[in-house]
Amino acid sequence: MISIHRYSLPLAAAFVSSKGSITHRECALIRLVAGPNCGLGEASPMPGLCPDPLDQVQAELDALDGTSPALPRSLSKVESWVGELAKTSAVKHALGAALIDCMAQASGRSIAKLLNPKARRDVPISHLYTDDDSLLHAVMLGTQTIKIKVGIAPLAEEVAKIASIRDIVGPNIELRLDANGAWTEDQAARAIDAFLPHRVRTIEDPVSAHDFASMARLRDRGIDIAADEAVTSATALKQIIAASAADAIVIKPMRVGTPLAALGLIQQADRAGLDTIVTTTIDGAVGRMMALHIAAAAPTARLRSCGLNTGGWLKSDFGRTPEWSGSHVDTPSGAGLGVELSP
Repeated sequence: MISIHRYSLPLAAAFVSSKGSITHRECALIRLVAGPNCGLGEASPMPGLCPDPLDQVQAELDALDGTSPALPRSLSKVESWVGELAKTSAVKHALGAALIDCMAQASGRSIAKLLNPKARRDVPISHLYTDDDSLLHAVMLGTQTIKIKVGIAPLAEEVAKIASIRDIVGPNIELRLDANGAWTEDQAARAIDAFLPHRVRTIEDPVSAHDFASMARLRDRGIDIAADEAVTSATALKQIIAASAADAIVIKPMRVGTPLAALGLIQQADRAGLDTIVTTTIDGAVGRMMALHIAAAAPTARLRSCGLNTGGWLKSDFGRTPEWSGSHVDTPSGAGLGVELSP
């Protein structure tokens, strides 16, 4: 039996990027009951980042509510089963996650171990910059990667901000910038040159996400280029690879479909010599924990610090996850997903 439960989660503060700001996350939980097990999946498409119309997402969720489809019994059947019931990425993600959660519970393994018996014991994580006080706290806890949103203010202001952050964190902590496609190629080239003295390692989407030619030309200037918003399918990733448009990719599980689809993209990137960063889209507890399992199971040795420590952005949540801080987070070891829902 499938049931749908909807939530509106307020943020502790507005989340601001070059695409605008949001103050709430609209989420839906899928509960899938299979015998004694109850699997959980989350559909939380973020406006501006979701590749599918939000009304289509809602229609698919409505159609699933109260249904009892026959369930597959092997991981090899998950993709086809989900594909028959959902077309949008967020619903595919939630439905696939709930089914895999049930399978993991039935096997007595964590989702990460079910997906990859050689899953990592822990996953490197990054800290998203909001202010100097939280930055200092993160550094004291051992954070090794700081992510900063750019493309919002004039370049001179943002260069000064990055210089200040570098002064605070010292010379060895990695800085990763995210422009969300805010710049033209010329603007991006100037920005890269200006940020280079401050030892920035990576910029995500410096230009429009699908401008692969510009991204290719911006590479080899001293700062890695990461493709983010265009990474939605194997076909899209194949185009990125063919254009030599990136040094790394960002996998947002909510945006690419089932957990198995996310792992397939990571493996595709690894074969092409690209690094991978797994991030959430400020998901609720279930989405965050599933992203952790995916990162732990990622079939690559090229996993960079992942953007999973986003629960603090939510003022309230429908579940609890362990506090994630420092440089790494432990992979859950219990059966299934490992999220405790709030009463």
